[in-house]
Amino acid sequence: MAERRVRRDFTREEVLRVLDYDPETGGFRWRVKRRAYGGHVEAGAVAGAINADGYVQIGLWGAHYRAQHLAWLIMTGEWPPSDLDVEHENRIRSDNAWRNLRLATRSQNNMNAGLRSDNKSGHKGVSFRRDTAKWHARIKVGGQVILLGNFEKLADAVAARRAAERRYFGDFAAISTEN
Repeated sequence: MAERRVRRDFTREEVLRVLDYDPETGGFRWRVKRRAYGGHVEAGAVAGAINADGYVQIGLWGAHYRAQHLAWLIMTGEWPPSDLDVEHENRIRSDNAWRNLRLATRSQNNMNAGLRSDNKSGHKGVSFRRDTAKWHARIKVGGQVILLGNFEKLADAVAARRAAERRYFGDFAAISTEN
């Protein structure tokens, strides 16, 4: 389901009246005591909670905002453009350290995506073809699938895929967390 865009008509200064942001850690803390579900939250308490998708969300003025968007507003003084995502470079959705955030098109954000849950090879863009008994490497660029070849060894298919990521995706190539 697509993310619902909520109205964002408040400024950096208004956010800074109620929240502190630490660019080194990516953490947010409340500057003010406020009412919350089940009681009150004291000034200095950690702000936000991790949602089901792994993103930190912070409730402000009757709506929930992703912490990476608030960090962008605080650090740049402007909301991120509505046609761009604030991407987590290391793919850890709860890591809102400033050095980890960057603007990306949806396509660039997808380039840095992790493994799909149905991946069996353990490597993005690499699968075993039973009909040829070889490892098959491919990459999708601009909506087109580019076949990188069939390989006897898994390591060769993985190397071909990583070389193609560097060539086609540049800085948005997925950070390897695979074995």
